[in-house]
Amino acid sequence: MLRRNDLPFYMEMTACDTLRDRHNLPGQDTDTENQLLYVANGSCYVKVSDRTIKAAYRSIVYFHRYVKYDLEIPSGENNLVYRLHFRPSQNSAHLDLDTLCQNNDIIDGFMNYRNRYCILYDQENTSSTINELIREFHAPSPQKDIMMTALLTVLYIKMSRTFFTKRKAAGIHYISEAKKYIAEHSSEPLTIQQIAGAVGVSRSHLESLFSKYAGRRITTHINTVRADRAAALLTLTRKDILEVALEVGYENRQHFAREFRRRHGISPSQYRKLYGTIGGDGAG
Repeated sequence: MLRRNDLPFYMEMTACDTLRDRHNLPGQDTDTENQLLYVANGSCYVKVSDRTIKAAYRSIVYFHRYVKYDLEIPSGENNLVYRLHFRPSQNSAHLDLDTLCQNNDIIDGFMNYRNRYCILYDQENTSSTINELIREFHAPSPQKDIMMTALLTVLYIKMSRTFFTKRKAAGIHYISEAKKYIAEHSSEPLTIQQIAGAVGVSRSHLESLFSKYAGRRITTHINTVRADRAAALLTLTRKDILEVALEVGYENRQHFAREFRRRHGISPSQYRKLYGTIGGDGAG
């Protein structure tokens, strides 16, 4: 929610800076503004929260309120960066961003992103909207407020879509890394905290990603990997069932048998009788 003192506010574009080669701006502060950097040509460097970002052609860096950053535009590349300034307004002719957030989860999520800044790539042809916005801002048109509001609406929708597409890709990457880690360590005692630490996210975030994109719990995936590995051992070796259970990562035969049946529909001993290529022990 973006209300101020329980009253809706409106977003207005108030300025547009044109920044070129050899422009060094240390100690910038968005204060009560939201700001957008758009790299129209070449590249620039943005330092924020002890992280330096190289923003290349058609990249967008979006800052929420109260963010401090340094901006450096190097020489020699015909660099061109636009900086757009957005301020809250009480004029209802401007964008009602509060209502837009209430009615659109992705925009609300984008505007309440905890890191307070993000870098976006032009997956939605956002550059065309920004260019139109800049032209309209400088145009002496009687329909200027209407056009600016329409273009700002499109801009925030496009940025939000790009933001969540990027986050989904990142989420799938973490799931892939977690699955790889599980496959390599499935015979060892595994905890979700351990897996999350190995891939570089929190336990709760990894659990959420698995639920959202993999459609299952992490523990379900671990048991599936172990049961499938056990099936191969039961089929191709003479190892007894307790030995198989211990080798694939279970601490006792009963837990192994329960999880194996859940995955394959029959007990380990029945599976070996049906599919084993080498004789083995019985009970399971």
